[in-house]
Amino acid sequence: MKQLSIFLILSVIISLSTGCQNKNINNDIQFKEVKRPYKTISPIFSNLLKTNRIDLERETEKIWLTAKQHGLPLIEEDPLDLDYKYVTIVYRDSTNSKDITFEVYGIYDEYRFGDMKLHQLGKTDLYFRCYKVPADICFSYRFIITDTLSGITYKETDKYNEDRIPRGEAHSFSYSVLDLRKNETDWNVKRYNNLNSKIDTLKYTDAIVNKERDIYVYLPPDYDKNRKEAYPVIYLFDAFIYLNRVEVPNILDNLITEKKIEPMIAVLFGTFASTRGITLPLNNEFRNEFVSEFLPLIRDKYNTSLKPENNIIGGISYGGLAAAFFAYYHPDIFGKVLSQSGSFWRGLNLEDQQGESIREDWLIEKYLTWDKKEIKLYLDWGLQENNVLGSNRRMVRALSTKNYEYMFTEFNGWHDWSNSRKTFPQGLMYLLQ
Repeated sequence: MKQLSIFLILSVIISLSTGCQNKNINNDIQFKEVKRPYKTISPIFSNLLKTNRIDLERETEKIWLTAKQHGLPLIEEDPLDLDYKYVTIVYRDSTNSKDITFEVYGIYDEYRFGDMKLHQLGKTDLYFRCYKVPADICFSYRFIITDTLSGITYKETDKYNEDRIPRGEAHSFSYSVLDLRKNETDWNVKRYNNLNSKIDTLKYTDAIVNKERDIYVYLPPDYDKNRKEAYPVIYLFDAFIYLNRVEVPNILDNLITEKKIEPMIAVLFGTFASTRGITLPLNNEFRNEFVSEFLPLIRDKYNTSLKPENNIIGGISYGGLAAAFFAYYHPDIFGKVLSQSGSFWRGLNLEDQQGESIREDWLIEKYLTWDKKEIKLYLDWGLQENNVLGSNRRMVRALSTKNYEYMFTEFNGWHDWSNSRKTFPQGLMYLLQ
């Protein structure tokens, strides 16, 4: 009997492995080639470094004229390598008392950018750093300025780059965006004024960390609390991101007005940076509280559909993991998932007993080995995201093996909202088909 049990377990494992292999052999899943950025010197700056002092000042002024006309960073084509472009990060300062570096959001342990310190061009007021990057890359960056006389350090966006996140006036949390995929439709920009959509703000005290959260509820134009057909709804973790980075209210106003999607409600759940690593990743206590306490609060107050196919749950990073986790255990509530750069590499714990970092792919295993749920999923992630890239590809293979209905998008970038704001509308339209 014991031998029979072992045989059955082995049969299941072999069957699952064969399923994954068959999917790959049949080329049902096609992932993009990963091209990495690297440090270099661009043709323009290679020539500038060879220029004498008098001519260098004249050529530097040409750089600033170009910046005013076309914006920065400075982009140069390579006619022999169409897969890449030269990108030069440029800053102007005439005090000669500044150390200038830049930061890219979400690159984490990326080493290919080096120390990201800008170098002064001769004795001019121009500071620069050159790279060669994939021709379809998009990322957020800003400058870190240290005054060597006072020791004061501050951050600022690129004043010669009008593409900012969030849009409009610069804030302390703003970033500039380098986007080499300008041909993609931008749904984040507010296209219509005088729409009567609105955002309600509610308060909710989280029992796990005992903190009051802000909940933001987007109501579509001409919202009718008594409408016979209840509204589809999307629940999103990390409200700050989906208000100030992905800019969901603008996206929904645009998509609804242009009839790309039907009128719907969005519920944006506030999280705290200090505790989101506790509440969001694979937390059953939070999942139970969300379903039993928070969800009834929203459903009592707003005309939201009770049908799982009209209830989407989504988020970014840990929020994307939480969304897939919630839906897996509650497909009768959440029939659709929107996961952006989901942290599917996470296990129930971040470290082993010796304090070493571990990765477990815990939720991927559940989707792969348990019975299929009635869930439709949209996933996106960056080609430069290291373990997020690998775990999301494993998740897609698991979904394919179990014949889930899904779609995924791979973008060329890091763990960064400048890409998430571009992919979110695509995912939403897919889920609402």
